[in-house]
Amino acid sequence: MRQVWSLNADWKFYYGDLVNTNYDAVHKERYSNPHWIKSGNHGIAKWGYDDSAWSDVRVPHDFVLESNDYDPQVPASHGSLKKGVGWYRRAFMLTEDIASKRLTIEFDGVFRNCSIWVNGHYVGGHLSGYTSFAYDITEVVHAEEPNVVAVRVDASEFEGWWYEGGGIYRDVRLVMTDSLRISHWGTFVKAELDSIENKALVVIETEVDSHYEKDVAFKLQSVIMGPDGELAGEAVTSADISADNSLTLKQSVTLEAPCLWSTDSPNLYTLKSMLFIGDEVVDRYETVFGVRTIAFDAERGFLLNGQPLKLKGVCCHEDHAGVGMAVPAAVNEFRIQRLKEMGCNAYRTSHNPPAPSVLEACDRLGMLVIDEVRQTDATSEGLSQLRSLIRRDRNHPSIILWSLGNEEMNIQGKDAGVRILHAMQKLAHKLDPTRKCTYGMNADWLPLTQYHEENGFHIDVHGFNYMMRRNWDAYDQFHKAYPDKPFIGTENASTLSTRGVYRKSFADRSLNISEHGKATVIWSNPERKGLISAYGETYPLWGAQPEEAWKAAAEHDFVGGLFVWTGFDYRGETFPYEWPSVISRYGIMDLCGFPKDIYYYYQARWTSQPVLHLLPHWNWQGSEGELIDVWAFSNMDEVELFLNGNSAGRRLVLEHGHAEWQVVYEAGELMACGYRNGELVLTEVVATTGEPDQILLSSERTALIADNEDVCIVQAAIADAAGRIVPNADALLTFSVEGPGQLIGTGNGNPESHEDDKSPCRRAFKGLCQVLVRANGAGGDIRLIAEAEGVKRGELTIHIEPSDKTSLASALRSAELIPTGTGRRDAADGGV
Repeated sequence: MRQVWSLNADWKFYYGDLVNTNYDAVHKERYSNPHWIKSGNHGIAKWGYDDSAWSDVRVPHDFVLESNDYDPQVPASHGSLKKGVGWYRRAFMLTEDIASKRLTIEFDGVFRNCSIWVNGHYVGGHLSGYTSFAYDITEVVHAEEPNVVAVRVDASEFEGWWYEGGGIYRDVRLVMTDSLRISHWGTFVKAELDSIENKALVVIETEVDSHYEKDVAFKLQSVIMGPDGELAGEAVTSADISADNSLTLKQSVTLEAPCLWSTDSPNLYTLKSMLFIGDEVVDRYETVFGVRTIAFDAERGFLLNGQPLKLKGVCCHEDHAGVGMAVPAAVNEFRIQRLKEMGCNAYRTSHNPPAPSVLEACDRLGMLVIDEVRQTDATSEGLSQLRSLIRRDRNHPSIILWSLGNEEMNIQGKDAGVRILHAMQKLAHKLDPTRKCTYGMNADWLPLTQYHEENGFHIDVHGFNYMMRRNWDAYDQFHKAYPDKPFIGTENASTLSTRGVYRKSFADRSLNISEHGKATVIWSNPERKGLISAYGETYPLWGAQPEEAWKAAAEHDFVGGLFVWTGFDYRGETFPYEWPSVISRYGIMDLCGFPKDIYYYYQARWTSQPVLHLLPHWNWQGSEGELIDVWAFSNMDEVELFLNGNSAGRRLVLEHGHAEWQVVYEAGELMACGYRNGELVLTEVVATTGEPDQILLSSERTALIADNEDVCIVQAAIADAAGRIVPNADALLTFSVEGPGQLIGTGNGNPESHEDDKSPCRRAFKGLCQVLVRANGAGGDIRLIAEAEGVKRGELTIHIEPSDKTSLASALRSAELIPTGTGRRDAADGGV
């Protein structure tokens, strides 16, 4: 029976490259690096190698972030953090019965260019930092004695133009199977809906591998469990497989009255695939899928389950405060939930294959996905990356499009681009005939598209980045030229804003604008020129304000939707600033996931709930008598503003816009009243706060699972005595954890901060800070304490529940998880 062990714990890590690999090697006296001379000759991957000076780490792990080595010579586009080479080692024990099975080691992602060695043997190398991979290590492992895996990671080169981290930054597993097994990513489930008959035909393709040295008769039983956990259907097929061979079996199951997957009701089915030899179950493999229909129409846009649905999307990099690229599953869940609360219904994995936990969260929460390859190429490497992406991800109901790339200026609109994109789309259709492809084209995409069309390349769904330098007629022009071609905005807006910043006086250090920034940034409000404020008035030459970007998509049914750049801030791409800025300002939320003001603009346009958000804060001591720009983001018809009970006027809220006033500052209370059809619907109050008095700790989750993976995301706010957040507070907070938990990172969203994300001390930025706490393997209560000079300390209790329950980190895996059993540590830890 298949079993899966997490290998996330108990790694040793060395930052830097190693000069000698000849420990316990043949010809070690003659050579310092003899690992290619003889089989099994790499000393670092042998038991007994002295790693006592190495650090103890747990993966996912981002060693670039952990080093905290900021350097102005490193490009600001990559976050100004030094990159390099790192080594990982881990030991594990296998009993005789386990060692007699097939064993595979699986990596969800290593950044990048890694080499994997087991017991001195080279088992493989992997170039891309974004694609997942696995190696069968059956022949090189030992029973009843320690086994060692060593991983060399070379993160010194970039794949993208943003912060990418370095290390084993996603999950690692050891998988044991019988010699007859379902292949890695070996199931493909296609659900064909008959809406008239209210049925769904589920077609199941299952790849089976046999490593037996004889022919084997077996049976495949495929059982489908419904969203309610009850049996929904099954199929049984008997077959014979020859020695050391593979075959694919095709089955079909009819589901009566299927529960459809949608953004509002993300119903999930589970396929349980079981292989029998005789009466014995020798393998079991689970696949989660959904039943839904997707279509792109040149007149009606995107359709989900036959109904038009405007894509209200964002582009996102995987980078979060405190952890960098090594984002835990629970944090990915938090991020997707934050987007859903904003009204977002679509997510583009810019510009690379995502962590599996991102897609699992999108499946569970009802978030549509454009899944994007990192490399646009038709070489063997490029196509292998595309093949890996599609085979891994094609059962996720959330995915609606495969993206073949983004802004490839060397090839788009040229003969090479026609050939490459055609080959990629052909492969994608072969691997997954149920979905279409897109490609994010920038620059003057209308003539470039014309070249592609005239030269024989026809992308399934056209993807356009921006509006050809603010040409607001571009969508109409394309639709007129190609009325039968569906399209979406694959990257839009690029509005720049900084949470909590409204006036030029905010900065303690100078903000240096790059030469590129000077040439291409647009300051739509001259009074705030040079400052990226929270009003969202600044954008690059190709970008737009939120109102402009959304209006272009919302006013035409034939536009499938848009994807705003970006959902969250991320390290790198500090445009228009350079050092000491290290974090982008493109996000609708900051690096912690704290909403910026423009979050509420999108929430007002993308949800049906009443929304009224007032900005800025009202702590402007020393500015009495000065005019303050006051805005309201709302979906009300009208908003009336009051200052200390006196009306500042009632304003209409334009269909895609906002309301604004200029108000003479005096301390007190701003109150906005929102009206719809002449009736008061809701009010919003922003008041002048008192001095900082206390720290308030809060989290949406106060119960975790004791699985060493689950994470609590905690907001730390500096508040006055009345519990109101003090918007300009910047005290240094110190965090401590008592009980079965560990602090794994801190952040504050400040784009200028060079503080250590792994430090328990963090300065608040605009009143807020964030701390991430991970559960250990024991039950009980964690007590998180936050302290700062001059204010009352804050405390939060986080309950840790027994590990026999399923956490976000372990949900929806392809096989049953069991407790990790890895045996002794290495010689350096006293193992021998």
